[in-house]
Amino acid sequence: MDRWGVAVSNSTPNYSQSNGHAEAAVKAVKELVEKISPSGDLDTEEFKLGLLEFRNTPRENGLSPAQMVFGHQLCSIVPAHRSAYATCWKSVMEARDCQAAANANADAKTRYDLRSRGLEPLPIGTNVRVQDPKSKLWSHVGVVVAIGRYPAYRVKFASGSVLWRNRRFLRRLVNMGGSEGDDDGAQDQACDNGDDGRDGAFHTTEESGDDETAAHVENRSAAPRVNPPAQRQSGRCRTRKVIVSM
Repeated sequence: MDRWGVAVSNSTPNYSQSNGHAEAAVKAVKELVEKISPSGDLDTEEFKLGLLEFRNTPRENGLSPAQMVFGHQLCSIVPAHRSAYATCWKSVMEARDCQAAANANADAKTRYDLRSRGLEPLPIGTNVRVQDPKSKLWSHVGVVVAIGRYPAYRVKFASGSVLWRNRRFLRRLVNMGGSEGDDDGAQDQACDNGDDGRDGAFHTTEESGDDETAAHVENRSAAPRVNPPAQRQSGRCRTRKVIVSM
């Protein structure tokens, strides 16, 4: 593979978009099997001819898999002119295809970046939540122990297992504790100030002669507010009004 200039790298698990070329090839072969051999029998002459044409089909860089591996097209049932294998034509086309491939990759990246935004990198030691690939719930908690070449992170869980996950499947763990402690601290402060914790309750004393009588005013605090239920979108199908002008 190194002699042919092919670099091997591992894609992120559960993120097929990072390995788009391989996934596209798998999709093309599946469609070929469904069209030629719906029964799943791959030991037929029709499937072999279809696979041969698939290997002769040029890709986005202008070269077919046969040209990229063997350096020339394979003989198939589709007729080809001998000028297609001329040396001068081949050198000119290779230079043009290399330039077209470079431009295509740059254009593809530009189009993808228009509707995407970069995620904040996670340093080593960050506590994160990991999304489950099946339930789509952020139910797993781990810590980042390593950073890969691509936006992929090595996460270690409390059980000791270590997994690679893409950045889009990780969220920084936010500590939501302390809300109950804040409420308890507010109640303690109210008791120290002499308040019994009831809103709107106050005491008055009236003096008449030698006798002191205390009158307690009833608590006039309003009932606790109840938040209204969240509005839901109606499921009725609204018919479109058509206005015809004569």
